[in-house]
Amino acid sequence: MSNVPRRRFQYIVSGSACTYTLSKGIELSFTDSGVPPGSADYTTVVFLHGGIFNAYQFHKVHAHAHAQNLRTVLLHRRDYAGSTSYSATEIEELEQGSVTFWERLSAQVAQFLEIFIERERIPKLARKLSSPRETTCSFTANSVNGNGGIAILACFCSTRLTKCHVPKDPTYLCFGYPLPSDNRNYIPWDDPTVSTDELPQLVAEWVSSYYDHPCYDPVTRSLPSTATINELDGTRLKSDRISISTWTDEELVKGLEGSSAKNETLAFQPSVQKTLRQLSEQALFNETSIRFIDMDGLNHVAHWDQTQEFMEVIAEEIRLH
Repeated sequence: MSNVPRRRFQYIVSGSACTYTLSKGIELSFTDSGVPPGSADYTTVVFLHGGIFNAYQFHKVHAHAHAQNLRTVLLHRRDYAGSTSYSATEIEELEQGSVTFWERLSAQVAQFLEIFIERERIPKLARKLSSPRETTCSFTANSVNGNGGIAILACFCSTRLTKCHVPKDPTYLCFGYPLPSDNRNYIPWDDPTVSTDELPQLVAEWVSSYYDHPCYDPVTRSLPSTATINELDGTRLKSDRISISTWTDEELVKGLEGSSAKNETLAFQPSVQKTLRQLSEQALFNETSIRFIDMDGLNHVAHWDQTQEFMEVIAEEIRLH
């Protein structure tokens, strides 16, 4: 898997594939489920992936979108399949912890949405919605190492283009917060025995595992508020049940991009983590309303294993926002 070369292709699943060219020749690739038949009040949900897994991981949501009166758009981040790679200058900015790097990515996503809204004739979001189901855009960010999605949202929250933002299962790294000093859980990118080539495979298995946390409360179907990080089932490299173990070789080639891992891990450095903490606090504490949603029994790739249930939750939360 780690030897898979960088790909420049458009795959077609249940949604149509397209690439938009932005200013300065930047390209962003995406797939689109299209408008729910006969609907005039649908919501468009834009999915932004995390690290190592590209937007292919979400492709099952297209088949469930219309039943929820949703239009789904799966956007490939910069440096992933079909979208423009980072330049040498941008990689240097990333490594230095430059806020400009994230602001530029945010501006590019905003430009993408502006083009999409104009071409697809989607009304821009007003300050107050006339209806909770008014046609508009919502933004869902997934994260393996998480840095791209949350940081972009942090720079993006003041935009009038979107109705709500939904970070899904982000890690501590995306917020720029360190783990407790007594942490005993296994973290793939902190393992000195793991090479850069081995990391994508290991992270993919680790993050798509199902864990049995000893502190789980079956009555509340959640973890108790008193639980600490060391009460989790976190010392294993992976579990016996792993979501990507069901992926075919073709799906692995389409969905995983090991060549992007090196640039993703640059964001783990202290200089970048400091910037991410600043941006995440800006995003979270400037928001007027934040809700936390538990999805009991689902793992990081619930959108793959339990797609219908996942989409029902997303649709309900968007309607309540």
